[in-house]
Amino acid sequence: MNEKIMELISRRRRQILVHSFLYYQLNDSLIDDYTFDRWCKELVELQLKYSRESLQVVYANDFKDFDGSSEYNLPYNRSEIQTVGYRLLKIAAHYK
Repeated sequence: MNEKIMELISRRRRQILVHSFLYYQLNDSLIDDYTFDRWCKELVELQLKYSRESLQVVYANDFKDFDGSSEYNLPYNRSEIQTVGYRLLKIAAHYK
């Protein structure tokens, strides 16, 4: 198994979840749409190319049918995702 690919898939999933939480639940955003769309496209490509590795990474079931077209049904309501989202907002507010 390719550990670097698994780490990248995990990172992209978490980023998509956190930023979906910020957008859909808090009506806020820390990144532009282009960046978010690029992350989604990259994740879709990674999951297709490295399907075996993809199944071994966090949130595998939640992202099994992910095609990047919509994030509203992802499990961004989990406490670990929300905690990171609130922490990022607090950090961003400090730099404004």
